[in-house]
Amino acid sequence: MKIKKWKPDHSREALPERDWPDSVITLSKDNFEEFIDKYPVSVIDFWAEWCGPCKAMDPIITQLSIEYKGRVAFGKVDIEQDKEIAKKYHVMGIPKFIISSHSQKICTLTGTKTLDDMKKIIDEILSR
Repeated sequence: MKIKKWKPDHSREALPERDWPDSVITLSKDNFEEFIDKYPVSVIDFWAEWCGPCKAMDPIITQLSIEYKGRVAFGKVDIEQDKEIAKKYHVMGIPKFIISSHSQKICTLTGTKTLDDMKKIIDEILSR
């Protein structure tokens, strides 16, 4: 895992608490671009119903969305339903996580991760 050299865009206004999602958002071609552009930090979970490791990550992503509410937005893309998004982001294996800031990709992770692993990565990004 390599975090790109990245600096937060402080020129954008901070989002009010009410504009942050309360849970993991299901993303599709209809809302994906708006979602990744809106938030200073977002985690996108690329998954599929048939993927056992993806199902194992689901409670971890849900827990992270609760713990980081107001600082990180979490979304999920079903690669079977939205193949074009998966193709655009070169999703070859799942689960795959893309962490971005206002549409700028910061980090890509593939495979299962522990809650602590995910927290370390997110905390490092938030500390910048």
